[in-house]
Amino acid sequence: MSRYVVWYDALTRTYTGECYGVAASGRFADVFGWLPAMRPYRGREEGRNPDWYDEVYAVTHIVYTLNDYDRYQLSPRWLPAEFAFMKESLREAMATDDAEMTGEILDALKAFKLGDEHALIREGMDYLLACQNADGSWGDPEAGWIYARYHPTWTAIDGLREHDWRGTRLRFPEVKTFLLQQAHAR
Repeated sequence: MSRYVVWYDALTRTYTGECYGVAASGRFADVFGWLPAMRPYRGREEGRNPDWYDEVYAVTHIVYTLNDYDRYQLSPRWLPAEFAFMKESLREAMATDDAEMTGEILDALKAFKLGDEHALIREGMDYLLACQNADGSWGDPEAGWIYARYHPTWTAIDGLREHDWRGTRLRFPEVKTFLLQQAHAR
């Protein structure tokens, strides 16, 4: 596993544990503190970066765990590198014909306050609608592994849907000072 997979797995596990009151050996804020070590994100580099896929999913899971999985919007000022990386990665996801990744990136960009009227969001939504399967799903209709069908469908729907945001805030407000310090250190 790449370091990005290990990190986003730890983010989601500590997020889940803290939400449900299950103590783990580390806290979400401790795991999130690895953020500076994960930057900068290299991008796809025309296919030369084997970690690009994992970088994207690490950033989408930063968004998900900070915004309580689509409950709150996030200020792009809190995560300027991640916001820029998501914008840069959207067209790459579409170019690699990855509806699953496109949906997650769209969902993250909407969490960063880009609305459906934004040209980049419209482009991503149009892509998802164009590659939808005849049965209404996304992903490989011939895939034998159910995850390869339900997760692309789930993420595509999240990228297309309207959200009922409950304001701009963090699920873990204790990381806000850290975020602001990191944003100003750039």
